[in-house]
Amino acid sequence: MSETTSDTALDIALILDRWEPKRGGLEAYADSLCTALARRGHRVVIVTGTANDRVVMDDDLARRVTVESVRGQGVRFYEESDELLPRLESAGFLTVAFRHPGPANVFLPLGGLLVSSLAARRRSENALMRPARALARRMSSRTRVYLEREDRFFRDGASVPRLCLCNSPLVASDVASRHPAFAGKLDVVGLPVDMVRFHPPDGARREAARSALRLCGGPAILFVGHDEKRKGLAAAKAVLRRIRARRVDARLVLAGRGTERFRDSERGVIGLGFVEDMLRVYHACDVLLAPSLEDNLSYCALEALSTGLPVVTTRCNGVAAWLAPEGSSTASRIARVVQDPKSVPDLDAATLAMLGRGALSAELRRERREAIEPCADHRHFDLVEQRLVEFEAITSAVRAS
Repeated sequence: MSETTSDTALDIALILDRWEPKRGGLEAYADSLCTALARRGHRVVIVTGTANDRVVMDDDLARRVTVESVRGQGVRFYEESDELLPRLESAGFLTVAFRHPGPANVFLPLGGLLVSSLAARRRSENALMRPARALARRMSSRTRVYLEREDRFFRDGASVPRLCLCNSPLVASDVASRHPAFAGKLDVVGLPVDMVRFHPPDGARREAARSALRLCGGPAILFVGHDEKRKGLAAAKAVLRRIRARRVDARLVLAGRGTERFRDSERGVIGLGFVEDMLRVYHACDVLLAPSLEDNLSYCALEALSTGLPVVTTRCNGVAAWLAPEGSSTASRIARVVQDPKSVPDLDAATLAMLGRGALSAELRRERREAIEPCADHRHFDLVEQRLVEFEAITSAVRAS
């Protein structure tokens, strides 16, 4: 990873209630961002309530990273961390929040907007249960507080500098739609993928990976995720059934927390559960099927494409912006994007197309890697750093005036 790329050394406070990188997702990203900023010469303060993992892996960076512990949890954490912000900001720190931003300067909504996530959850609920669950949410004081904090960030942007860094055009569009009066800066920075670690396999490595998973000679379709509804597991299973009905000995490989419970639930399903080393799984499989109902930008799609694996996903996945811009003639060679995430026939046809002869050729693997090159980890963190430096110049001017 590159060292300092800016002449300006920043003071940055990263605010996250749980600092547990091993959980993956947002927590892992926050830890990676902390390390990247420290390596670039910036001073980082982590404001957190729970730090179960080592905050900094590289001892050489310890002098640039400190931890400010907040005792409260849930709503209490955010109330107590808010009391720290004036002191940090008066000392010249940019305050960066990953969820429920409230008065923070910068918001990185990697999980998308809470209001949109709740709306998507409502759409996926059983119609008979929807009124009762809607009432429970309205009565939840915690949910009300979190929604108000999110709304406050965008509302305050009219009077004080605010920066929102989205991981995909999908999220940026949602922010613009829900908060048209937001006067702060809105930008898209993607997500980082380690393209050195997630590399294409050679023949021997691929065969070893397939042997380790006890895969037969038939195609292996990969599904990654622990949220079966949001990620579209039902559709993935339906696609498997249609393919096997053609007398194709296909397997659906499920990876993610809790997926081990689906092991042998039906013919062709392999439930791996949580997998710490996903590289060998990508190497073993023939296509990633991500029929997302709601996915701001799935890490697994970026990692799979970095190994050269074909991807089938939907317009509800933010990665579609990198794979299939409207009118693209090359997208069908490297990936397929389905408009309707509930259309099993469309997902089936797209998956079959990506299982065609030559789909794993060296040329196509290279094209898939090139498609997501803007998300290479060093380029991503360079861009985030650049946006923070630019924003610091704005906030400094406001403080000076």
